[in-house]
Amino acid sequence: MTAPIPSTSLPVSSSRTRSGHRVKLARAWANSLDGTAFIPLENAAFRLRLEHVVDRLVDAVLAERLAEDRVRSTGRDLVAWGCTGAQSLQVTMEVLGRGLLELPGAAKRAERIVLVLGSLAAGYTEALRISTMEQQESMSQALLKALHESRRQARAVEAEFEDVVENSVNGIVLTDRDGTFLRANDVLGEILGHTRDEMDGLSLFDLVRPAEERQLRDAYATLVTGAAHRVQCELRLLRKDGDSAWATVTVTAPGGAGPTGRFVVVVEDRTELNLLHGQLNHQALHDMLTRLPNRQYFTTSLERVVRHASPSTGITLYHLDLDAFSLITHGLGRRVGDLLLDSVAHRLEGLFEGEDAMVARFGADEFAVLVENSPTTPDAATTVRRINEELSEPVYVGGHAVASPASIGVVDRPPAGMDAASLLEAAEMTLARAKRNGRAQWALFDPFQDDRDREVFGLAVSLPGAWENGQLSVEHRPLVRLADGEVVGLDAVLSWEHPYRGLLPHERCAELAEETGLILPLGGWLLGSACRDAERRRADLADSPPPHVGLTPNQASDPDLLGRVLGVLDDTGLPADRLWLGIPAAALAQDGGEAAENLRLLAGAGVATEILDFGTCPADLAHLEDLPVRAVRIARRLVRRQARHAGEDSLVTAALREVLAVVRRTGTTVIVDGVDTPEQAEWWRCVGADVAQGAFTAG
Repeated sequence: MTAPIPSTSLPVSSSRTRSGHRVKLARAWANSLDGTAFIPLENAAFRLRLEHVVDRLVDAVLAERLAEDRVRSTGRDLVAWGCTGAQSLQVTMEVLGRGLLELPGAAKRAERIVLVLGSLAAGYTEALRISTMEQQESMSQALLKALHESRRQARAVEAEFEDVVENSVNGIVLTDRDGTFLRANDVLGEILGHTRDEMDGLSLFDLVRPAEERQLRDAYATLVTGAAHRVQCELRLLRKDGDSAWATVTVTAPGGAGPTGRFVVVVEDRTELNLLHGQLNHQALHDMLTRLPNRQYFTTSLERVVRHASPSTGITLYHLDLDAFSLITHGLGRRVGDLLLDSVAHRLEGLFEGEDAMVARFGADEFAVLVENSPTTPDAATTVRRINEELSEPVYVGGHAVASPASIGVVDRPPAGMDAASLLEAAEMTLARAKRNGRAQWALFDPFQDDRDREVFGLAVSLPGAWENGQLSVEHRPLVRLADGEVVGLDAVLSWEHPYRGLLPHERCAELAEETGLILPLGGWLLGSACRDAERRRADLADSPPPHVGLTPNQASDPDLLGRVLGVLDDTGLPADRLWLGIPAAALAQDGGEAAENLRLLAGAGVATEILDFGTCPADLAHLEDLPVRAVRIARRLVRRQARHAGEDSLVTAALREVLAVVRRTGTTVIVDGVDTPEQAEWWRCVGADVAQGAFTAG
């Protein structure tokens, strides 16, 4: 409860002793007033004040002369204390009227009592009037202040809105429900190519294409009915010059526009963004150098064409790889290579002009062509011939006359059921098969050959896992001296116990490892195993057969070959002169000379060296003069050919006799692989072979 309101006309206490009647009257008055208004006084304090008022009123009744002003002030005090309820004056008159008449001798003073109560009511009424006027004045002042503040805020908001509209990067226009412009900013004029004056009276519906007008009218209707407060749509607005401006149009009904309201339209110009988006899309789907479709775009188009291709004519897919491109870029520079690629792109497009075809660049020096065949489309062989005739023709780029024919994989009229991904894979594998046949070759997709290639590739990629899982092991094949049958060496070879294909021989393992690049670590493991086994045998028998390990072309050309070999010898303790390493003749013939240099370094370190796949050509014989070789191993193809023509005096047989005679004159040991029968062994011994390996040793 609030603090008591002090009286301005009553003393805090009365000097006379109140009668019980007066106190009772004051208590009854207080109880009656308490139900008529909220009085911000504690009950005891309020009753005490009313007791003073009763004293004052009784004194006025009993006095010889009525102090009217004093009684009026009592009425004003009641108003000041908050006794201003609708029934407050009425209950006051009723309680005091009865109570004062019950005073001793009051009957003789009834008229005075009426005058006292009238003066009290007059003071109360006057004070209540003044209080009401003051409250009304205060309220009026508050309302006026609020109105001024509201108007000030409205002007501030309007100024802020004006600032937003005029400085916005978007076009903003106020329209009526029919889309008619009521007010627009300059940015909208820039978007539409109109001045402010020209935009007066324009309708938003007149600035959209007929196909989009319905969409915009539906948006306005949604706002008019109150179904939404804001709608947004993508539109093409008509500019003054006739062009289109791509825009995101947002229409808002502030506070619910209703059927007669106004709409705020914000126009975000997306023309440049859409153009940039289109350019980015084009760049994402096209090669930047040649401007041809890229692999992604080509694949998407291929998916569509496969679904709708004519069953009678079908489609043909060509996958090209430029054969001499790396030579051109390395010899003449990347710029000349880029110019050549651009030239190839234009020439391929020219070759297929008139056909329903797509030419694409897949990356680097690879291109692809998809042809939807017609009855007049040339066959695949003719098309391939025309492609290479065109690409083989020298063109001048960067001041140089260059040409680059292509290897081509062709998938012609593929069987139904092949999807786009399968077609691309088939073309790629067919191209790889064509490249294995040499430069400027082409191959036609063969499902059976494709399955065989996939099988080989599957084996190649599973080789690392097989090694990790212990499916690979090292075996030793005896090398037998033909003169007396003594074992003079052991070939260390790989063996793969495949869970589904059975035992795979060393030659297949080495070929797969060479294809995948696994040959260096796997070959190192084979070399280490062979040397450790040899050192264990040497510990038991000092004159045990030495290990022979054949290297692949990649191993033979490894710049770190000597370091690897010496590291293995150091780890195993095997002396260098107890190790034989074979290097393929083809690797020795390579232009770089890495394999030949490695052979010299190995021989210098004390390692015994031999030439693998030794043939009858002069180049192989030249190695015997140029390199420190201790043995040659005759190529298996020659061994197999001799076996097929045993007893015949063929050219190969005659050549072998002559070659072995030459080799023998150099003091080089001749080793023969794949000798399966004693008759073969005897033939090779007679023509000068020293050592043989093969099934004949089983007997």
